[in-house]
Amino acid sequence: MSTAANQTAATGKMVNGPATGGSGADKLSDSDRTGRKREYRSPRRLAAARETRARICAAARELFLADGYAATSIRAIASAAGVAEKTVYLQFATKSAVLKMVVETAIVGNDEAVPAAAQSWFLEAVAETDLDRKLEQLVALTCDLHQRSGPVFAIARGAAAVDPDVAALWAAGKQGHLADMTRMARSFQETGLLPPGQDVESATTTLYVLLGPETWHLIRKELGQDETAYRTWLSNALRQAFQATPTADGQASRP
Repeated sequence: MSTAANQTAATGKMVNGPATGGSGADKLSDSDRTGRKREYRSPRRLAAARETRARICAAARELFLADGYAATSIRAIASAAGVAEKTVYLQFATKSAVLKMVVETAIVGNDEAVPAAAQSWFLEAVAETDLDRKLEQLVALTCDLHQRSGPVFAIARGAAAVDPDVAALWAAGKQGHLADMTRMARSFQETGLLPPGQDVESATTTLYVLLGPETWHLIRKELGQDETAYRTWLSNALRQAFQATPTADGQASRP
């Protein structure tokens, strides 16, 4: 997830030494001058570490979904990932840290250390000034998000009831969701798309509930509705909340 600062050249040449010639003093590395050993990570080793984390994350996701969080051990994750148990602990200090990685990867769709609110699909929805397109984008990104992360969110929500570390992560995630929905609500206000009588606070509440994972879980899992039914419900609910009506082509517009 993190990138290495102070990375030296992949060839392993000394930082201050010329390719040819020069005295020994000219070729002293930073570690020689300061007496401290400079950390070196090659791109190949970084890529290998990232690939290992991805394998651990994928294996953990499958086990969490199949067996549940409580029944899944680090040893089982290591075995499924084809690595030593020590390797998992070198990458993740605790099982809750593994779950955090699984959830974050599901949310953003990759293992980049970029939060959802900084992803292009979120920023495009925030910047959109046309009500029709803004609501359409919200429906599309919410459906895609929950399709990726919904089952994993259910695991995390259940684990939060029995694991204090996961409970803390869950609470932090909910605060993040609230912050994202507040930002989205402000974008409605800033572009003049809030209906009469609504303010940022009321719009935040609407978005927090309609776009939240709990609502997806209620409709898709508890009520057993399919993805098309959820998408239709969400589109209609957002149009109603922001006083938009369907046009002839099925898009939303302010009456």
